Amino acid sequence: MGIKPVTKTARTRLCIESGERSWLKDARFTARDITNDTLYLKQQGYTKTEIQREVDRDGFLRNNKCAVVAKALQAWDSYKELLSWWHNQDDTNVGKPSPPATDKKGAYPLVMAHTEGYRLTYNDEDDRIQFRVSPKPYKKVTGHVQGRPDDLALIEKALTEDEWSLGQAELLYRDGVYDLHVTVKTELEVPEPENADSLVGVDINERNIALTALNRETMETLGTLVVDYGSVKAERQRYHTITKRCQEHGQHSIHHQLGDKEERYTEWILHRLSRVVVEFAQQFPNPVIVFEDLSGIRNAIKYGTYMNRRLHKLPFYKFEQQVRYKATWNQIPCETVESPYNSKSCSCCGHRGYRQGRRFRCTNDSCGVQQDHADRNASVNVAWRAWAKHAGIGLESVNYRTRKIQPSVRKVSLSGSGRAVNRPSSSRDIASRGVLSA
Repeated sequence: MGIKPVTKTARTRLCIESGERSWLKDARFTARDITNDTLYLKQQGYTKTEIQREVDRDGFLRNNKCAVVAKALQAWDSYKELLSWWHNQDDTNVGKPSPPATDKKGAYPLVMAHTEGYRLTYNDEDDRIQFRVSPKPYKKVTGHVQGRPDDLALIEKALTEDEWSLGQAELLYRDGVYDLHVTVKTELEVPEPENADSLVGVDINERNIALTALNRETMETLGTLVVDYGSVKAERQRYHTITKRCQEHGQHSIHHQLGDKEERYTEWILHRLSRVVVEFAQQFPNPVIVFEDLSGIRNAIKYGTYMNRRLHKLPFYKFEQQVRYKATWNQIPCETVESPYNSKSCSCCGHRGYRQGRRFRCTNDSCGVQQDHADRNASVNVAWRAWAKHAGIGLESVNYRTRKIQPSVRKVSLSGSGRAVNRPSSSRDIASRGVLSA
């Protein structure tokens, strides 16, 4: 895959030494007002240049204004893409996406460009990273940042090494503390997928994600794991029910708030899932992560209004993009293979089988393979398809694919169960449970 640009967000906390905190507060509220005005003007048909001119504010840094407008327009573009998809559905009576709210309230991040809205410098004497934030023209807030060692090391690299650089940052306010989320950029060399020694197949559906790692030379199973994320489906159904009832009673204002909460929750789950996938793959030598090609899957799903709403809202593409982003950062290549009948084909002989609950049974009398989890069987097929693709072998020309007997699958949840559980399991701990002991 060669050299690829990558970005990562370093999260830090501001320790203010000089300047007024009220300047930061005023700038955040102004950024929120600019965002609301930008979205309103965009709905009225204004161009980006016209919006930049209309939302100009005295006492607000012009470069910061441009960054805030760009962030707001990104939200508008995402809405238009979702609206275009909705118009192409057979049933457009339910689930029409709403435009971004033009009456945002509460805290809102201040977006800034490096060296213009903010600047970071590394001080060798006290081994600290100093910051300077310009919330208003000719008014600066300075101090140093604190954070996790990994985040601070990323920023230090961006300040001291030529191959690294800093991008935009967002200033956030939470529980009386100011956080600075900084984008760090670099380029990394990613190996070619066909040179991988381990094939990690990923099968995703509406309830769980199945992972299986195969040795490319021996087709031996190195690890297998099923991660349940059914809470996303439950939360989506809950928010849909609340929104529908509010709309029936004319309470439209709460729709935006609920939509934001649902989106934030789903985003959090996707980040955790993608970390599990990458950390699972990292435990094997020279891995490649293999996905099914799900393009056009929504057009093929025609189950009626209820099932269409459930399945069409599943963020398959966003999940894959997050895995690719994290994998590239860890120099792990990703691959895509064809998806037809992965869930219905036997991972050993390729014959069509059927499910019994969560189990899979091959209907070929000479094979008779049974899998304790049908989605794991699909993940084995995904990994095997990558091997066949790299070897240039047709799917129908091989009678024996992988081993008949697969190890028992480990099924885990993103969070523990029971009243005593007060924090979710770490993604690294979840990923390690699927690795087979030598």
